Amino acid sequence: MKRSDSNLYLAVIIVLLMLVSIVNVADKELLAPVADAVKAELSMNDTQLGMVRASVFLTALLGQLFWGPLSDRWVRKYIITIGAVLWSAITWMTSIVGSFPQLLLARAGMSFAEGCFNPSAYSLLTDTAPKRNQGIVLGLMSLTYPVGTAAALIVASLVGAERWRLPFVIYGVIGLFLGVLVLFILREPRRGATEEMIQQEQGEYSGRFSFAGFRKLLAFPSLLLSFGLDTCQATVNWSLAFWAPTYLTRYKIAPDAESASLALLPAIIGFVAGALLGGWLNDRLRRRSLLAPVWISLFAMSGGMLVALLMFNLFVIGIVMAVAFVLGLVTYLVMPSVTLIQFSVVPPEMKATTISTSNVVLNLVISVVTFFIGLISDATELRLAFGGAILMMYALGILVCLALLRTYQRDVERRNQLVASNLEQPPDVFRGVHQPTEA
Repeated sequence: MKRSDSNLYLAVIIVLLMLVSIVNVADKELLAPVADAVKAELSMNDTQLGMVRASVFLTALLGQLFWGPLSDRWVRKYIITIGAVLWSAITWMTSIVGSFPQLLLARAGMSFAEGCFNPSAYSLLTDTAPKRNQGIVLGLMSLTYPVGTAAALIVASLVGAERWRLPFVIYGVIGLFLGVLVLFILREPRRGATEEMIQQEQGEYSGRFSFAGFRKLLAFPSLLLSFGLDTCQATVNWSLAFWAPTYLTRYKIAPDAESASLALLPAIIGFVAGALLGGWLNDRLRRRSLLAPVWISLFAMSGGMLVALLMFNLFVIGIVMAVAFVLGLVTYLVMPSVTLIQFSVVPPEMKATTISTSNVVLNLVISVVTFFIGLISDATELRLAFGGAILMMYALGILVCLALLRTYQRDVERRNQLVASNLEQPPDVFRGVHQPTEA
């Protein structure tokens, strides 16, 4: 394939997978901007709302146990297609729920199906994009989280809380269409195709996924710490996306639900800028220091904690929106960094299962944290529950980054040894010398 054709194909699949990811995130976030209207119509309280949110992450946890290993063994574009069709159909059906149990089941089913996307898509993209550009590619994928959240907020605001069912129909139809496009446009790359070691040796990579092999990777401290870092950043971001509109209206910072949803747009713009800046910084700084993703993550967690502490002590909408932009910008520097850390300490055939395992951990933690935010809010006040959870996650993220500074370089070297052990020379080449054929 010509280089120009290769670059065009890479651009096309990045855009397509970004669109799928945006719809994926929007589907998950459609409930947040209309939470008060849904609570009123279905006669729910904050604890039940927290249970619905927790169910999304608990069933995503179960889905990761299924989709991750499957993505490391089967054709990834088929998995993305099947999952997108399933979660979009369930999102569409959410528009007809009439009770709390029905809403609980619909959101849980959607979440199980959408768990296919990240393990398959991130593994496929990093086996397609050149390694020198993977930071910006991951940054582009990372910005789909805030853009998807914004898409949910904007559509819900335009439609109005009283017509909260319509956005579920809109995004369900769009998701079905994109799932079909994935089937016909994506090509399945070889696993490890962009590994520099494999390209330099011009050999065949023979690594294959196994549960026994993955269990051995769990002895790498940096892999476990990366799960912790991913959990901290995800808990912060998903908690902000879900609870912030309710927080802004309850404390009279925003006058109504629609205004509260739109007030989050500066934070979302900050998230987008942070994801792109984080990807760009990683691509530049990794050439100078192997530890660049860790240092960027430490800055993101430390800066985010300071900005969040300020934000939860402000009650003027304009100032809150300005500070929220800075919070998004600083915090989202970590998004491409954490994926680069994970993929740097596992071999190519384990990438999807690594993503899914990380998602299992973070979904479990988010489901528990979300439930307790609702529970503590009912018992005391939302500001204590919501703000306390956010600050606690930032503090834990700082500790994790400090530990990674001690372990990361050693574990990258151990991973590279594993890749080298699975590299096979072509049959007619040995140390660069062609073998003579028998007469």
